Amino acid sequence: MTRTRGRAVAAVVVLAVVGIYVAVISAYALSGHGDGPDDRQPAANGALVYLDVDAVSGETFSFATRVSVYPGANLLDADGDLRGPLTVEVSPAATTDALTFAAGTRAGSQPVSLYADGDIRQWPFDDYRASDVQVQVFTGTGAARVAVPVEVAVTDSLTSWSVAASETNSGGGKVLDVDVARTGATMGFGIAMCVVLLVLPICTLTVSIQTLRGRKQFLPPIVTWFAVMLFSVLPIRNLFPGSPPMGSWVDYTVVLWVVMGLTTSLALYITAWWRLAP
Repeated sequence: MTRTRGRAVAAVVVLAVVGIYVAVISAYALSGHGDGPDDRQPAANGALVYLDVDAVSGETFSFATRVSVYPGANLLDADGDLRGPLTVEVSPAATTDALTFAAGTRAGSQPVSLYADGDIRQWPFDDYRASDVQVQVFTGTGAARVAVPVEVAVTDSLTSWSVAASETNSGGGKVLDVDVARTGATMGFGIAMCVVLLVLPICTLTVSIQTLRGRKQFLPPIVTWFAVMLFSVLPIRNLFPGSPPMGSWVDYTVVLWVVMGLTTSLALYITAWWRLAP
């Protein structure tokens, strides 16, 4: 009866591990599913602007983006160069300089940093929003500067974040809200690392309590095993995706208690040594 129960428990554990493995791989595969080819073209008298989010910094509350400009046919000469100066303004941005391309040159791309609202201490459930991002394109300079119609496409070059943009109307102008959140696979990986940490004190407490109660033999080399477990906490924490800063909620809800559990295990085993060792 005991052997049958043990086999049943082992089967359940194996199935649970396989299920978690399949779920993580599936989440990663689905999160990496890209969109189809982009065949958008700028209007003849306008411009197409791509706002590509390529980095998220929760500590500085900002998005690192790259702005790429594609002018319409009426703004270009026969050689594909600009007929006149072209200016792209992205606001509100951490960088105050506008993107300016001189006449006779080709419009390209430049990095722009956007302000974002979020809280990295909520890792791995943190998300960020850049609100009321407005993109304007002008031709000419000074009094001759004229706004041209603009289409904005928000893309991302991130592997562990999902990016979504929504258009809103504010003050008569078209603006964008850009939302960035961690993918399900990234959150799953972070939670899995937390589970790995929680398993450590469970194992060490089981060994130390059973030894202290005299049900298991005292083995001095196990003290070294406890020390290795204790010093492995920080390297495992450093594997957390996004590197949450010290003081995040995961430190108070997981890491602190793991360290306390491992330290208690070591103290209990030393107590067992004091009582049981010859």
